Amino acid sequence: MSSNPPPPLARAQSHQSGTIANHWNDLPAGYIPSPTNSTSRSASRNSNVLSPGANGSSTSIPRTASPLKPVDTSNQTKGADAQITPTIKPLSTLLPALYNLPTSLPQSERNMLQTRINKSLLPATGNGGVTEAQRTWVQELLHGFIVEETVDTKTCREEIVAFMRRESGVAGWAGSVRKVVESVIGK
Repeated sequence: MSSNPPPPLARAQSHQSGTIANHWNDLPAGYIPSPTNSTSRSASRNSNVLSPGANGSSTSIPRTASPLKPVDTSNQTKGADAQITPTIKPLSTLLPALYNLPTSLPQSERNMLQTRINKSLLPATGNGGVTEAQRTWVQELLHGFIVEETVDTKTCREEIVAFMRRESGVAGWAGSVRKVVESVIGK
């Protein structure tokens, strides 16, 4: 009787693709978790996102860019009365115009959303930690939605959702703006 030696240990095989290099729960190559992570999860989430560039270098993605249209600074005048966008109406005009559009929301919910939005975006009623860049972004978006009618409901909603993903600490008031925009009838 001749006994055959056992076959050498082989890597795991898949019936579909051959040798399995990584299993579903393996950590990515090069990942070394630190035992004491001094950076909090929210701080690391809020930092600029680095993505690999075409040549392998890292490129930083800005987190406050306006997705609609860049601000044209070539025709601006210098001086104390210079404005970034002189044709865009202020939020104190745009927000009441948004609230007066026909909506499918019950009055009590509209009042609650209106209060939440006003406390964050209008300086007279409060400052919910909104930066001037965020306020300008919302102002441009609402101007396109209400005044110029160049932004439809679906696009406005998608822009707000992208804004909420990109910015930190805006979910409360931006989600309220999204809900009011979504409820507008006939736009």
